[in-house]
This record gives sequence, C-alpha cells and structure tokens, in this order.
Amino acid sequence: MPNKNYRSGRRKEYGVIDKLRKEGWLIVQRSSGSHSPIDVFAINKETKEIKFIQVKYGLLSSSERFKIYEEMKWLNDKFDVSFDIEN
Repeated sequence: MPNKNYRSGRRKEYGVIDKLRKEGWLIVQRSSGSHSPIDVFAINKETKEIKFIQVKYGLLSSSERFKIYEEMKWLNDKFDVSFDIEN
C-alpha cells in the first residue's frame, strides 16, 4: 500500500486533471511514477497549447516556487511537435 504522502499527492494530481478536463483540455494524463518534474500534462486541441504541471501537495514558499520556475523555464520555449505510432 502506498504511503500517505503518495496518496495525498496522487489525489491532488487527479484534482488537477479533473479541473483541466472541465476547462476543455482534450488529452490530460498523469506522469505516474516518473520521478520527473512533470506530474501532469495536458493538450488543448482548440488552442494548440501543451501544458506541463508539477503538482505540489501543501504550500510552497515564494523562494521554493521561484526556484522551480527557474529550473523549468526552458520548457516555455517553442517546440516542434510530432506524432508517431510504433508497433
């Protein structure tokens, strides 16, 4: 059985997923067990946006929040995206 912190974080991630789906995001998925800074990703078909989200359970100080934004701001650059099927 996963520990309490894991369950709390997972519940928070599903809350974020539900919110994004209600806002009209088409593809919304958890990056479960990845240990990466991206916990949830979402794609909006209408606006052509891709959103990567790190979900934190609890409060972050402004310095903690700033540090995370600084580490991940490279993701805000423009990317070319391709889709492929492997089998």
